Amino acid sequence: MDLLVFLTAAAHLVYTPFTKVEESFNLQAMHDILYLRNNFTQYDHHEYPGVVPRTFIGPLVISIVSAPFVLLFEALNINKFWAQYVVRLVLAGAISVAWNKLRQAVTRIYGIDVRLWFTAITITQFHFMFYMTRTLPNVFALPLVLYAIASWLLNQQKQFVISSGIAILVFRSELALFLGLLLGVSLLQKNLSVDRLLKIAIPAGVGILTATVLVDSFFWRRLLWPEGEVLWYNTVLNKSSNWGTSPFLWYFYSALPRAMGASLAFVPIGIYLEPRVRKLALAAIGFVLLYSILPHKELRFIIYVFPVLNIAAACGCQRIWMNSAKSAWHSFLALISGGHLLLNVFVTVFLLVISGTNYPGGAALSRLHRLEANNGNVSVHIANLAAQSGVSRFMEIRNEWAYSKDETMNYTQIEIAKYSHLLVEAKNKQNSDLWAVLQENFDTLEFVDCFNSIGIQYNSLLPVRIKTKPCIGILKKRVPKTKKTKSKRKKETEDPVVQVKIPMEETGSVESVNGVVIKEKEHNPLVLLQTDVDEDDGIVSTVEETSLEINADDGTNTEAEASNAPAKEINFQELRNLALGQATRTSRVATKLKIRKIIEQHYRAKGKLIENDSVEQEHQHKNTAMRQSVKSIIKQAKIKEMIEQIATMDLTRICDLEKTSTKDCLKQVIDKIDDNDSGKTKL
Repeated sequence: MDLLVFLTAAAHLVYTPFTKVEESFNLQAMHDILYLRNNFTQYDHHEYPGVVPRTFIGPLVISIVSAPFVLLFEALNINKFWAQYVVRLVLAGAISVAWNKLRQAVTRIYGIDVRLWFTAITITQFHFMFYMTRTLPNVFALPLVLYAIASWLLNQQKQFVISSGIAILVFRSELALFLGLLLGVSLLQKNLSVDRLLKIAIPAGVGILTATVLVDSFFWRRLLWPEGEVLWYNTVLNKSSNWGTSPFLWYFYSALPRAMGASLAFVPIGIYLEPRVRKLALAAIGFVLLYSILPHKELRFIIYVFPVLNIAAACGCQRIWMNSAKSAWHSFLALISGGHLLLNVFVTVFLLVISGTNYPGGAALSRLHRLEANNGNVSVHIANLAAQSGVSRFMEIRNEWAYSKDETMNYTQIEIAKYSHLLVEAKNKQNSDLWAVLQENFDTLEFVDCFNSIGIQYNSLLPVRIKTKPCIGILKKRVPKTKKTKSKRKKETEDPVVQVKIPMEETGSVESVNGVVIKEKEHNPLVLLQTDVDEDDGIVSTVEETSLEINADDGTNTEAEASNAPAKEINFQELRNLALGQATRTSRVATKLKIRKIIEQHYRAKGKLIENDSVEQEHQHKNTAMRQSVKSIIKQAKIKEMIEQIATMDLTRICDLEKTSTKDCLKQVIDKIDDNDSGKTKL
C-alpha cells in the first residue's frame, strides 16, 4: 500500500510540476549539487541566500540518491527539467517508506481494518499527498517525524530519540514542541528513564549538531548552524510575522479543515471510541495549540500532525463500520463513513485544479521554450512574480540561452536593451506606466493566466467555477524596421497605395466604384487599381491567397510580420486587447487577419462566394497572373467593414464564453451583422 501512496503523490507532481518560492532553496541546491558539482562559487544560494540560511544536508542526501538518474539523463541527452521530477520523486519515496513504517505500527497496535481506513483516508486527502513532492524544509523533516512517531508507537525509544534529534536540530526546530510532548508521555509512563534519555540524547545531539555545522559551514562559507539561526529569527526576534499574521485559532478553523477534509469529523469520534489513540492525538492537537502562539501561520507548518489525526479518524471509521449491522441507524452511519472518502476525492480534485493555476512563472517559461524552440539567440529576463511562481534552475534547459533573474531591474531603456524577451507581470493599475514603456520596444506574444477567485454558477452541472486572470506577459523585442532608400521614397506617393492588376475587356475605359478609380492604360490589357489603405488594415487577400502590393512603409512591414507569424486559434484576450486599443500594431494586424480568416471560412461553409465572379474566373484560366477584380474589391471592402465592427465589440455581452468558444462566438456575430445588412448588397 505504500506504493499506492507514492503513486498518488506522483500523480499530484505530474499535474503540478512547478514550484513556489518557498521551495526554491532546496530545489536550487539539488540542481547545483547535481549539475554544478564542485563549481561551488556558482551555486544559487550565494546570489539569492534567502531571508535565513537553510541546511544542505537534505538536498545532499536526495542528490546522492538521484545522481545515477541524472548521469543517465546526461548520457541520453535528456534535458534537466526531467531531473526535477527525479529529485522530487526521490523525496516522495523517502516519505512513502517512512509512512509505510508508521502503517506497520498502526497495523500492529490497532489492527488490519484500521490500517485500511488509514490508507484510504490518507490517499484521498489533498495536502499531504500534494506536499510529499514539495521541496520544503518541513517536507524534508517529514520522513524523520513519521519514523519517530512509528518508533514511539512501537516503544522503540532509542530510534525515537535519534530521529527526533535529527528532525529538530537539522530541519525544523519547532518540532521540539510536538516530539517533546511525546517524549514527556514516555517519561511519565516510565517507558524511558531520564538516565537512558541522556545517554542516548547527548552523544547523538553532539554528533548531529557537528554534522550540520560542518556540512553547512562548508557550503555557506561561514561558521553556521542553520536551524539555530532560523529559531532565533522566528521565535526570539519574531520576524516571521513580517511575512503575514493570522488569528490564534487559524489552524483550527482554516488549515485543519482544508487539510483533513471530511475526515476531520471522525477525529473526535476516534479519540472517544479508541483509548489507545488518545495520547498520540492529544499530543498532536497540543502541538498545534502551542504553535498557534506564533502569529505567522502556514498550513505546511503543521503537516506532521495530519498522519496522526488520520489514525484517530481511521479508528473512528473502523468502529462505526464494525457496528453497521446492529441497526438501521448504525448502517446509515457506516454509509456516511464510507461516503466521506468520496467527498474527500471531490475536494482533492477541486484543490488540485486550483493548484495547477498557481504557477504562472513556470508555465510562462515553459511556453517561451516552445514558442522560441528554433531560436538559439535568446536572452530573457525573469521578473520577480515569474521567479517566485515556478521558475527554477531546472527549467534553464537551453545552454545557448541567457536567463536572468536580476532583482535590481528597473526596466530602463539601457537595461531592457540587453534582453530579447521578458517575462513580466501582466498589465494592471500599478504598472501601467511600465507597460507603456515596454510596448514601445516589445510585442506581447502571450499572457499566462493564474488563479483569481472562485465563482458560483447556476446554469452548469458544476456549481463552482475557477476564475483566472492574466498574470505573466511573455514579451519579445520588436525587430527594427528597415528604412527605405531615398531614391525609393521619391517614387512613393504620400498615401499608401494598393496596386492591383485587373484584366479589361475594353481598353480606354474609366470606371469609379465606391471611390476606387481604375485608371486607363492604353496599350495594356492590365490596368492599375489605386485605393487608400489603413496602416493596420488586416488583409485584403482571400483564402485563395490573392496578393496585394502595399507601397506604404508601415503597412508593408506590419502586414509582413503578421502574415509570417505562426498561425494560432484566435482567443478572447486578443479580441479584448483589440477592442480596448491595447494591442500593438503587429498584434492588431495579426488579430484582424484571424478575424478575416474566420469570416471567409464561415461564408464558404454557408455556401457564399467571396472569390471572383464567373466571368473573371474564365480569365483566371487564361491568365494566372491576374490579381483581383473590381467586384472582388467591393466584396473585400464589406469584409473589412465587418472586421472593423467586430474589432470594437465586447463579446462577453453577446456570447457565454464559458460554453462557447471564441471562434464560434465570432461566427454568431457574423450572422447577426449579416442579418442586419440583409437589406443591403450581400457578399
